[in-house]
Amino acid sequence: MTPKNAKLVVIIAEATIEEQIITLLKTLGISGYIVHHGISGHGDRGVWAGFDGGGIFGDNFRIETIVLDEQQANTILNKVCSSFFHQYSGLVYTTDIKIVSNDLIPNNK
Repeated sequence: MTPKNAKLVVIIAEATIEEQIITLLKTLGISGYIVHHGISGHGDRGVWAGFDGGGIFGDNFRIETIVLDEQQANTILNKVCSSFFHQYSGLVYTTDIKIVSNDLIPNNK
C-alpha cells in the first residue's frame, strides 16, 4: 500500500464543550474521531487538570480526527476557534501525516 498525505486535527478543550464540539464536527462531515479524557498540562493560563478537576479549568479532553483535505482541516480550525474559544479555554492544531489506507476514514474527506 502506498501512504497517502493527510492532516491530523487535534482539539484540546474544557470538558463542558465536548458534546458541542462533536456535534460541530459531525455537521462538518466528520464521522470518525478519537476522544481522550483526563488531559492535563501547564501553559500561560495556568494548570490544565485531568479527571480530578484540580486545575483552574476542571476536566479537559482531546479529540483527534484525520482528514484528507487541507481545506477541510482549516475549516475545522476556524469553526472550532470562532464557535468556542472566545468563551472557553482550548486550542486546536493540525499536522501533516501519512496514512496507509484511507479506508479507515471513508467519510472524513
